[in-house]
Amino acid sequence: MNIKLIYISKNKSNNIELLVEDYEKKINHFISYSSIGLKNKNQKTEKKLIQKSESDLILKNIKSNDLVILLDEKGKEFSTMDFSKFISNKMMNRTKNIVFLIGGAYGFSTEFKDKFKLKIALSKFTFSHDLARLFFSEQLYRSLTIINNIPYHNQ
Repeated sequence: MNIKLIYISKNKSNNIELLVEDYEKKINHFISYSSIGLKNKNQKTEKKLIQKSESDLILKNIKSNDLVILLDEKGKEFSTMDFSKFISNKMMNRTKNIVFLIGGAYGFSTEFKDKFKLKIALSKFTFSHDLARLFFSEQLYRSLTIINNIPYHNQ
């Protein structure tokens, strides 16, 4: 299974970047994992135009056979164990490519959300992109350790 995280990026925090890179290395011991930061060069100030531009950037990086999941505060909330079961289920069903998406500052447009039905909330809180990447990568790593019976998660 391949998992990819695509996110709209502006500036990265070097401190958080080191932590994210550490989790990405750990995740790659279990599955093929990559993350791609896309920079929106559109200088428009209108929310809908920015969302459209970001959607177009993201769509260029998605294949038709990818299972796409939006990370969205209004998405389904999982416990760590439930997320682990979700990932395990996708592995057992031989899902080849899963792509998780983090939108820009204005989030995803309604049209974009309608295109992809699966949505997961990291929390009801809103996070910066860097923190969302960190929390997501840690939870993915934690889930993979649970699936592989490696002591990391305490339940």
